Amino acid sequence: MAIHESSVNFQNLIQDLAEIYPFDVDEVVLVELIANSLDAKPTRISIDFDINKKSLVVTDNGKGMTANDFEQYHDFAAGLKTRGTGIGFAGVGAKISFNIATRVITETNSQSFFGGSNWYLQSKKKLIWENIQPEHLNHHGTRVEVIFSKDAKLSYSSTEDIIKIIKRHYLPLLDMKYLELYDQLKCYSRDLRFVINGQIIDPIEIVQYFTLEKVREFKPKKSDKRIGYGILGLSSSEYPLGADISGILLCTLGKVIKADLFNQFPGIIGSRIFGIVEIPEFANFLTTAKTDFIRHSKHQKFESLYNPVRQEFKSWLEELGIQSQEIIGNDDAIKLERELKKILDDIPELSDFFGFKTRKDVFIPVNSGTTNTTQQDGVEPTFPFGEGQPGKKGIPDEGENPGQFFKEDKKNGTQPAKPISRVSRRGPKITFVEAPDRKDLAWVEGNNIAINCGHPSYIRVRLNATAKRIQNIFAIASAIQRFIANEIDDGKFMFIDRMMAAWGEKK
Repeated sequence: MAIHESSVNFQNLIQDLAEIYPFDVDEVVLVELIANSLDAKPTRISIDFDINKKSLVVTDNGKGMTANDFEQYHDFAAGLKTRGTGIGFAGVGAKISFNIATRVITETNSQSFFGGSNWYLQSKKKLIWENIQPEHLNHHGTRVEVIFSKDAKLSYSSTEDIIKIIKRHYLPLLDMKYLELYDQLKCYSRDLRFVINGQIIDPIEIVQYFTLEKVREFKPKKSDKRIGYGILGLSSSEYPLGADISGILLCTLGKVIKADLFNQFPGIIGSRIFGIVEIPEFANFLTTAKTDFIRHSKHQKFESLYNPVRQEFKSWLEELGIQSQEIIGNDDAIKLERELKKILDDIPELSDFFGFKTRKDVFIPVNSGTTNTTQQDGVEPTFPFGEGQPGKKGIPDEGENPGQFFKEDKKNGTQPAKPISRVSRRGPKITFVEAPDRKDLAWVEGNNIAINCGHPSYIRVRLNATAKRIQNIFAIASAIQRFIANEIDDGKFMFIDRMMAAWGEKK
């Protein structure tokens, strides 16, 4: 029997991994094991928990692991999966479990591999795993059993507790409408079901389940191409999902990433706002903990997905009689935008953040040329991955005005063409928001920077034009610095905002 030993300091690593998640370790283990199962495209995910034995078993009937998958599953030095390929990271749930577990038994059965491992702590500093023959799998899939230590404090103890966790992290996978969508996209089967301690969890209808009113269903688009599906509504109760969770759940591939109100201030109804937006391409922007999005390094690409949802949400709020508080395009904003444009060349971060020019090669007919083209209807299957990716199928969605485009066709083409660059101009937009309850001097919202004209320091200088301009430039710099550093530690960069608030309040 082969015995293997982890080759890195696993204690430091599992502690570091656990600390990036904002919830308890045992919940992380469950959520990550489910994510790995989902990447295997199952129709059943069974979760069995024995409070007396302190054991958690997650079994799926997916495709199982290959021999290489199995090695990476145990390898602490292995990198996380490439973003966009799924929502599970190789073996993270099992590895993190050793913060509070003593043993993990894994069995897997695929077309090319059949094997298992007994992974355990031989001492406080020595983690080894030995090969075993699977005893529980008579079908393709994977089974992971985590045996928690006797003194481990667990946040769940019943079927109901586990169901709550699944709703909090995987709510779209419990709704039949979203399951139909995932089936069309070939992400998951519409027959996907969770089985908790032998109890099959039947699909719900989210609008009815949460008794939503003022419901709006929509299909967000990017450049007239469908990128997702969403439902917005008002729940009959506050925090309908529990634990103070309200707002619009932004999801990707069935995983709830975060609840968002898009920097809007809906007042007393805020705790009743609830909805789900699924955008598969969000998977390209997940943080390691999958509880937020990486924005600053891929800002423009992320905004092309995020902004349509934000605009839909604003429109819905206006329909409810809640007007947006931004004051857009006034004289102060225009002057500030000009100030920013003057320094873009000297401050690369500003240039990278906003950008001014985008170039795209297009074909136009010319009198002479080397490339023949034909004119085609502008309809392509673009949801959810967009054009140009082989093997990725989506939903053809021509929209209201599909238009036409030129396609290279050297054999049958009748029109010569040559590529040119079409240039569009963009620039920073400044908005003002009356938000006296917030300590932020300003914050980033999409391609906008919202300046808080309800902040004490703004109020103090508002009658002095020069002081106000300096205050606003200072606020913008503070917002961008905090935005760029958001993934590291947002709290540290609130010091300036709090100090300025204290100064503004001391008249």
